[in-house]
Amino acid sequence: MLFSIVIPVYNVEKYLDECMQSILLQVETIENDCEILLIDDGSTDTSGRICDIYKDRYPDIVKVFHKPNEGLLATRRFGFKRVSGDYVINCDSDDLLEKEMLKSVKNIILKYKNPDIIFINHNRYDGKEKTIEFENIFSNKHDSLIPRENVLREFMTGHSVVSVCGKICKTSCINPDLDYKKYGRMSTGEDTLQSVEFFTNADTFVYLNEALYDYRCDSGMTTKFDKDYYFTFKKIFEEIIKEKKAWNLKSFNKLFAIKVFQTTGRAITQSRYNKWNSYGEQRKYLKKIRQDKMFIANLKYLNNIKENLQRDHYLLLYLLKVRFYLLIIIMLRMKNILDN
Repeated sequence: MLFSIVIPVYNVEKYLDECMQSILLQVETIENDCEILLIDDGSTDTSGRICDIYKDRYPDIVKVFHKPNEGLLATRRFGFKRVSGDYVINCDSDDLLEKEMLKSVKNIILKYKNPDIIFINHNRYDGKEKTIEFENIFSNKHDSLIPRENVLREFMTGHSVVSVCGKICKTSCINPDLDYKKYGRMSTGEDTLQSVEFFTNADTFVYLNEALYDYRCDSGMTTKFDKDYYFTFKKIFEEIIKEKKAWNLKSFNKLFAIKVFQTTGRAITQSRYNKWNSYGEQRKYLKKIRQDKMFIANLKYLNNIKENLQRDHYLLLYLLKVRFYLLIIIMLRMKNILDN
């Protein structure tokens, strides 16, 4: 079997049919050489029943698993343990695959003789319109072989190769028994975390410069506040540090600082969406990040990497460096006023 399509499912009765149809309408283009694994993560709506209906209709293609609710990371790993295909395609249950996706990827696998990872572009989809999110990431060619170092550099400094749904990964590059239990019900950063594993185990990378995945956009992290955002990513960054020797990446420390500060910048800006009880409470949040050892250790690189950071993030990071907490808070609240 060529493809195992892993779909975590949780309370998506509104979108699951559209997701499944986007896949099933094209399986004949690859001679049904795939399986679809629907992993119901304890849904409380009709999603579980919809999964069973598809299994009854397509018993040779669709496999269904019902399990207690554990969160997205554990659910995806549950699926990885049960795949049969040579390649894993990750698809979130509210997203879509473009109609030529499976055929296009199969052609790339044949052309490049079974590469370990194939990157694709994706669209942002609001339910009606699609706009391309990433293109020409590594090259403006239709498809190309990408050096491992280029992949790792992009991973450390950008966002285009982070999503697990944006890469088709050879099953042999995934260790299904790797223990992620210490991360618990991680909802932030699971793509980044698993990408570390995939990239460490892979040697050959191909970039297919086509938008073949439709990511359904909503308010997302840009308008939500997670007080643990920075420290959740810190745990993931500690996994990246462990791979420093294996990755053998030039200027690793500088690239790592970019990764840390891009995340810190988002952690600061997202704090404007929280309803703080006082300036003191928000100051305490900022001060906790400022006192973190990983943040402090990378401050020596801040001025040298500012071209790799958003301008507003760099300013906020500099103010955090010099402990101008009140000024940061005033700026964030002024931003809220202007937006409203």
